[in-house]
Amino acid sequence: MICPKRTSELLDLHLAPFKDKDPAWEIGISKIAGRGVVATRHLKRGEIIFRDSPLLIGLAAHEEDSLNACSVCMILLPDTRFMCRQGCGLPVCSLCAKKKQHKTDCDLFRSWGPNEPEVANSVIIRLLCVARAINLNKDQRDLIYCLQANLDNNHRTEVRNAAKCFKKFPTDKKVIEMMNRTVAVLRTNGFDKTTDRTNDNQEFNYRALYPLFGVMNHDCIPNSYYTFEEKTNNMIVRAAVDIPEGFEITTTYTKLFTGNIARHLFLKMKKNFTCKCPRCSDPTEKGAYISGLYCRDTSCNGLVVPEITGLPHPNWNCLECKQKSTHAQMMKSQDFASGAINAKNNSNSLRTLIQYLNEKSDQFIPDSNHVIIDAKLTVLQRLNQSREDCSEELAANTRLRYSRDIMQIMDKLGMGDSLVRTQLEEQVRKEEERRAIKQAAEAEKQRKLAELQEKAAEADKLLAALAANGDETAAAIIAAETAPTCAPTAAAATAPTPAPAAELA
Repeated sequence: MICPKRTSELLDLHLAPFKDKDPAWEIGISKIAGRGVVATRHLKRGEIIFRDSPLLIGLAAHEEDSLNACSVCMILLPDTRFMCRQGCGLPVCSLCAKKKQHKTDCDLFRSWGPNEPEVANSVIIRLLCVARAINLNKDQRDLIYCLQANLDNNHRTEVRNAAKCFKKFPTDKKVIEMMNRTVAVLRTNGFDKTTDRTNDNQEFNYRALYPLFGVMNHDCIPNSYYTFEEKTNNMIVRAAVDIPEGFEITTTYTKLFTGNIARHLFLKMKKNFTCKCPRCSDPTEKGAYISGLYCRDTSCNGLVVPEITGLPHPNWNCLECKQKSTHAQMMKSQDFASGAINAKNNSNSLRTLIQYLNEKSDQFIPDSNHVIIDAKLTVLQRLNQSREDCSEELAANTRLRYSRDIMQIMDKLGMGDSLVRTQLEEQVRKEEERRAIKQAAEAEKQRKLAELQEKAAEADKLLAALAANGDETAAAIIAAETAPTCAPTAAAATAPTPAPAAELA
């Protein structure tokens, strides 16, 4: 690993197009892991900390993905005739086929001789992001070597498998090592069309490496969040909370609403480290009880949480009666509740799912558990598309209730701004405005009704007074004038019906 000073120099070169003369960050010593990104001044909540551009970017091209997207602009193409006609084995649109970027990619892959250039191959398309590192300049390649790379037994597999798809794949050891290193860096610090981070940040559907972001360390309650500019794919990192000068700026590699066990397992298997942040060190997760389940003792009302051991199957302890349970026993309870919710979710009746969550699920699993949180997020996503079989009132009440429930969990965890909080706050704002408008309309309706009733009462009093004084003519006139707002008079009710035209004739 190159020293922080050299890393900073290379990052400055990479970020030069943004012309940030007074950056709010620097590369410094990290208490979390070696080095990290540190605030050089006090950062206010919501303030932009930095922008970053992709050093490498390409299609993720997993086996299950549709492969008819342009390898340059990454826009989805028609299902037929989307492969490059020059025989490089890459999909490309008619506009990008003339661009310099594709010419560089095309020349490289054609020199390797794809076995079936007319057939879209996910291995070849996925390799493009890695292969583009070959054409970087020296400083850019050095920057890749500056970034953390977990060199496990599998990081060479991708290049080895890709070699089978070409007739003249390079054998130069430096080229192979460069690609293997790039794969390892991407796996450690890059994006790969993953949904692991989408609770907190904008979803990203490509394979890419953002160098400055790659230096940031993980925290299960991060103090920053990021979005992407649609046209440029540049990343924008903002402060989720106020960050004092000298504090490390952190991101998250995991979903926000997963429990301790799932996060530990993911970070150990995918990122090769064990997180020891305050949330991970607290069995209750700051009192949010994301993993919490009911005690197996039916006479106890306590919650059971997993022990902090770092093991994939720890014992669980009841916070009330102190009874211990095995991981298998507690997972049986959670799986039962999860299975019931999934069955309702797959029933094609959103109303049924909402009713189950509102009326029955808390009999089996606490509302704070990540299974319930995920289900509520799913309901909100579906309601954003349509009401389905829900009434307007049920949909509105559900949006408001579930948004508040999830934000309450976020507050307990101490989470600041994020995309999901912004979306939830917008839901609450819209529903509160709708309710306020509805209440105002109802109040106006009641006011007008009261006015009519008041006028009718005054007319009745006046009629009674006139009748008492024997002034029948004046009473009749007043009754006629008030007829539109009062009940029909007896005279109107007994008036004869006009004879049909035939009878008159």
